[in-house]
Amino acid sequence: MGYKFEQYMCAERAGGGAAPGGVVNTNAAYCTVLRARLGPHSLLFAAEVDCADPAPAPAPTRYVELKTTATPTVSAQHRAFRRKLLKWWAQSFLPGVPRVVTGLREPDGSVAALETYETAAMFQLVRDDPGAWQPAACMNFALAFLDFLSHVVTQDDPRLVTLFAWEPGCHVSWTRHRDSDYNFLPTWYTEALTQDPSPPQPPQAPPNLAAPQ
Repeated sequence: MGYKFEQYMCAERAGGGAAPGGVVNTNAAYCTVLRARLGPHSLLFAAEVDCADPAPAPAPTRYVELKTTATPTVSAQHRAFRRKLLKWWAQSFLPGVPRVVTGLREPDGSVAALETYETAAMFQLVRDDPGAWQPAACMNFALAFLDFLSHVVTQDDPRLVTLFAWEPGCHVSWTRHRDSDYNFLPTWYTEALTQDPSPPQPPQAPPNLAAPQ
């Protein structure tokens, strides 16, 4: 449902129109690459972006995330929606996506209304709930995990992957895998990354000869 909603909401290019009749291609995506810092850790990461607002503004302030959710009608659905906001906030906060446009879905699957949620204001919708999620607690956990990760991952080897896992009620565990299916840096990338990035130099002129102009 989410991918089809994106087809209705997006155009291929600025000034164009939506093409909801096309086949959904779940492999097509636009990603923005960002640098950020969390405590002592420098981060370089990619984040998928659904679309951009046509209004002229620099990235990432014009980026928009698209979501669908069932229209909450009873208290249990309202609670589930407010818990879902945590995932939306975490996905949008770090890459700087300022808002999430949401299609409110009816039981038959049709979208009856649109609602826009500002990323920075999502916590205001849950702050009075008992046991509500806290943005500060989320960032503190991310910082603690990066500290833990930096102590575990000590070898700079693209063939060696450290897999972290967590189950509710358990501690974070990790295992090392060499040349396994978990490798995600292709060989062509690591080879290109280790090549000499300096530009080629012009040939040196022989003695007593001037270099070509």
